[in-house]
Amino acid sequence: MKKRTTLFLIVFFLFSCFVVSAEENKLKSQPPAQSKDVKSADKKVEQVSKVNETAKVEKEKRNVDADKKEIQIKLKSVAKNISKDLERVKGGAIVRVVVSSFSNNGEIAKKKEIGTLVMGELMINLSKFNNIELIEREKLAKVLDEMRLVQLGFADEKTAAQVGKMLQAQVVVVGEVNEAADKFVINARVVDVESAKVLYQEGFNSPIEGMIALSSESLVLRSKWDATYRSLILPGWGQFYNGDKIKGAAFTIVEVGLFGTAVTMHLLGANKEDEYKNKYKNTECTEDAKKCSEEVTALKQDGENYYKLRNYFIYGGAAVWVLNVLDAYLSGKDFNSALKMSQNERLWISSDGLRLSIRF
Repeated sequence: MKKRTTLFLIVFFLFSCFVVSAEENKLKSQPPAQSKDVKSADKKVEQVSKVNETAKVEKEKRNVDADKKEIQIKLKSVAKNISKDLERVKGGAIVRVVVSSFSNNGEIAKKKEIGTLVMGELMINLSKFNNIELIEREKLAKVLDEMRLVQLGFADEKTAAQVGKMLQAQVVVVGEVNEAADKFVINARVVDVESAKVLYQEGFNSPIEGMIALSSESLVLRSKWDATYRSLILPGWGQFYNGDKIKGAAFTIVEVGLFGTAVTMHLLGANKEDEYKNKYKNTECTEDAKKCSEEVTALKQDGENYYKLRNYFIYGGAAVWVLNVLDAYLSGKDFNSALKMSQNERLWISSDGLRLSIRF
């Protein structure tokens, strides 16, 4: 009896230890209970964190926009100073000017074509002054190709003077874009063709993010053909490229609707055709459709009607596609169109100040 009692006590003790251990493990695995106040505080902290993150993103966007506007102001100032200096040196006479693409020194500068961007923006701003006659980029590109300087470019004064003489220019604007940490260091020089000497030079710094934002929006790096082939690949893409989001969305939605409906009509027609074939086999129809039952004849007619509607929607989609491509080209904006727009209003620089001259 004592042995049984002792054995029972041992088993009971071991079982109690096992239960207690299991409960402890269960409690450890569960997260600590939180009061309503703690949960509410955590929720408020999470909301404040989201608000701060949104505010941070908006602040960064505002900073980039501010940097972009500051760069545009600096480029306008450089063009204005060049015009004033040329008026001083050349006695107010009209000066034939060629602006070269600035050399890119840095991976980001090369990838984003910052040198070409600076050249284009300077040309657009210089074209507004009546004492400057710009030489077209196409002529410059042809001369550079002949001199095998298309890939190499040029930044030294002697080569600039040589290129200027071939283009019958009086001065050449050259420069470089140097990448330094989080900014671009841009230097511009005005070289006299006859003496190969620097008449004027100016430099400024610009944040990299601001310059990249400007390059993504500037017309200098855009072309009508880029917009055209985009719309040829996907309706509306060219319009988005041109900055016309509403028109781009409209073309995309219309095309999806037309071709989507065409697919639906085709599926309905195929379904009616299958039904007709099954009914035709199970009836005593002859090859003459008039001898078939009205139900079978109606199925065949419905299928043909759906196929006709499918074709109409395909023709409509093709017509809208062609219209979308034409619109992308005709409404496309590029460097030449931006240059022409800037020449409609020209500024005459004189010792008395600025005078506005509007050309029609």
